[in-house]
Amino acid sequence: MSKKYISTNVNDFPVFGTLSETEYDCGIIDLIRPIEYCCQQLGYEWADIKYNKDYISDIIDLVQRRRVYFHVYHDIEMGELNEACLISFWILKLKPFYHAAKPDCKINLVIALALFTRAVNYTARAKAKKANLTEDIINHLIHAFTYRDLSKEAFMAIAESLIY
Repeated sequence: MSKKYISTNVNDFPVFGTLSETEYDCGIIDLIRPIEYCCQQLGYEWADIKYNKDYISDIIDLVQRRRVYFHVYHDIEMGELNEACLISFWILKLKPFYHAAKPDCKINLVIALALFTRAVNYTARAKAKKANLTEDIINHLIHAFTYRDLSKEAFMAIAESLIY
């Protein structure tokens, strides 16, 4: 089999294979580090937070596939804000995290919201703009992330609309 047929490079579309074990391992590390930091900043003991590696691998794969979609169909790079939105979306859908000591804890909501708001703040600062993340907006986001059926695209649109 030609190497091109197992490529995960966006420039090789439409030939897109599965990510290698090394790519998954690196992706897991890149995904878990900021989540560990967020959890610690929010007062959670990282040792108590567990995750389903298969779901994390799925998130990495789904984000990479969306990166290909942006490249092929929109001829643009996905960008950090959109990537954070996708990760937040998939964390809420797949619920890969759980708190060993508090099984009723809404740790996936906490992580998704933290990643989402940090990405909005980071992007706003990078663009020399402001993020509209008032307490009221945060409460609306919590409600929407918990009870609404938001699409991946809605996450991205909401994030962009919070930057002014």
